[in-house]
Amino acid sequence: MADRFRELERPQSGRQKDIVLMATVSSFESLARPGHSDLRQFAELFEPLYLASSEEARRQAVAALSRCRAIPEPTARFLARQPIGVAAILITGSRVLSDETLLAILADASPDHARAVALRDDLSPRLVEALVGHHRSARSRRPAEAARNAEAAEE
Repeated sequence: MADRFRELERPQSGRQKDIVLMATVSSFESLARPGHSDLRQFAELFEPLYLASSEEARRQAVAALSRCRAIPEPTARFLARQPIGVAAILITGSRVLSDETLLAILADASPDHARAVALRDDLSPRLVEALVGHHRSARSRRPAEAARNAEAAEE
């Protein structure tokens, strides 16, 4: 019986990567003013750790990073392009995302990502204009998509 409790103390193999991801994010979070080399190092470490971690660890990491005062631009773009269930908290709440990053997100965004951008309370006129354009182009694509779906249903 005692041996079974010892097994519970050992981290599970998949969980170790989650722990390393959260430790990396926590360490980065604790930096009051990350320097250029800190940002570069974090950007290099983060993506492989993120991709190797569980969905829950990914969500926690993104939630923690959304509260940071600075995150590397490549990391912000990478996270903003993740599935909306993970990316939404960063897109809607992070003050770190520049207009350029948000415009890049809108350029190849899903409707859910565009909605998350629209929920921000600090939208610049450029972003509002881009959102309107994104909405119009999505509406103009709908009739063509409906026709394709109808043709596919007939076959």
